[in-house]
Amino acid sequence: MQVSDLDEVMAIEEYSFPTPWSRNLYEMDLTRNPRSRFYVARLREGGELAGYIGSWFGGGECHVGTIATKREYRGRGIARMLLAHTAELAREEHCDYIVLEVRVNNLAALNLYRTLGFEQVGRRPGYYIDTGEDALIYMHRDLPALAANAAVAAKQPAGQSEEGKGA
Repeated sequence: MQVSDLDEVMAIEEYSFPTPWSRNLYEMDLTRNPRSRFYVARLREGGELAGYIGSWFGGGECHVGTIATKREYRGRGIARMLLAHTAELAREEHCDYIVLEVRVNNLAALNLYRTLGFEQVGRRPGYYIDTGEDALIYMHRDLPALAANAAVAAKQPAGQSEEGKGA
């Protein structure tokens, strides 16, 4: 992800989350945070931004902070591809696991994470202050297995990964 992608990212962000991240938060991660790894997936035909993921690497951990897919491309493997790509990079950077939080009511995301082999390792009551929802903490410790999904996801006709890295 590059700063130049943010107009498209923010459009997806606005309808994907009850409390979207600000453009400023993205800009800070992209330009000033050496631990951030933010990527976008663009369509092969036309280059439209179809999804994105943002994570931080450090202390043996890859923490996924955000992931979203453009509404009309949901269910086509884009989030799976982005997670697989991130897992491969986490493995290359010697991370031991990937961790993320997910809203208890986000059934599509929960299904995706479970399908990919993430396991629930905790719960944060009232984590999301905008709604008071709990967050479920999911973790995946087998990064090679998760990264292997990249081969499957790469065959999806909808998207391809485009790299970008924080400062």
